[in-house]
Amino acid sequence: MSNIVHFIHGGGFVMYPLLLLSIAAIVVIVERLVAFNQYGQVPMGLLGIVIAQTRDGRFDEAIDRCEALSGPLAACLGTVLRHRECPSREVERRVEETGQEFFIRLERFLPILDTTTTISPLLGLLGTIVGMIGAFNAIASTIHHGNNDAVLAGVGEALYATATGLVIAVVCFAAYNYFAARLRYITAETEQGATKLINVLNERGHAHRGGITLDNHAAPIVGEEKNHGVQAPSRA
Repeated sequence: MSNIVHFIHGGGFVMYPLLLLSIAAIVVIVERLVAFNQYGQVPMGLLGIVIAQTRDGRFDEAIDRCEALSGPLAACLGTVLRHRECPSREVERRVEETGQEFFIRLERFLPILDTTTTISPLLGLLGTIVGMIGAFNAIASTIHHGNNDAVLAGVGEALYATATGLVIAVVCFAAYNYFAARLRYITAETEQGATKLINVLNERGHAHRGGITLDNHAAPIVGEEKNHGVQAPSRA
C-alpha cells in the first residue's frame, strides 16, 4: 500500500486526475459488463425456432417464446409477430423503436471510455513535461549546490505520469473496442432477424399492397364483383 501511495505522490499533481479517470473507467467497465449481460443477449437458435413456428402458423407460441427471453432480438421478433396485421412501414417503425430502447442502454457511458482513452496519454504527457521542467531546474541547481536527489525526483515524476497515462489509455481503448464490437454485432443480428421474420410473413401470403397483412376477405376478386354486381334489366 505504501508503494502505491509513493508511486502516486512521486508522479506529481497529474497523478490525481489520472487516478480519478482510472476509477471512473473501472466503474464504467464493470457497469457495462452487467448491462450487456442484461440487455444485450442474443439467444442462440431463437430466430430459427420462431421462423419455424411462424411458417406453421403457431404465432402465439412464437410470441410466448420471445416474451420469455430478454434482449433486443427477442423483443423485436415479438414486436413483428404482435403487429403482423399492420402495414410493413408501421411494423418497421415499431421494430426500430423497440430496438432503439435497447441500443441506447447498451451505448450508455461508452463515451466516457472513449474520452478517457484520449485524455489519459495527454495528461501523462503533461506530467512528463512538468517532470522534465523540474529535472532541468534541478540540474541547474545541482551545478551550484550539488543536489542530485532533485534531478532524480524530476525524472521520476515524468516517468510515473507517462506510464500511468499509457496504462489507463490501453485498458480503456481495449474495453471500448470490445463493447463497440459487441454493440455492432447485437445491432446487426437484431436487424437481420427482424427482416428475415418479415420476409417469412410475406412468403406465407401476409403481404398485400405495401403491408405484411393479407385479409382473404378484404378484397373481393374482380370476377366476383362482376358476378355480384347489379344485373341489367332483361328485355321484355
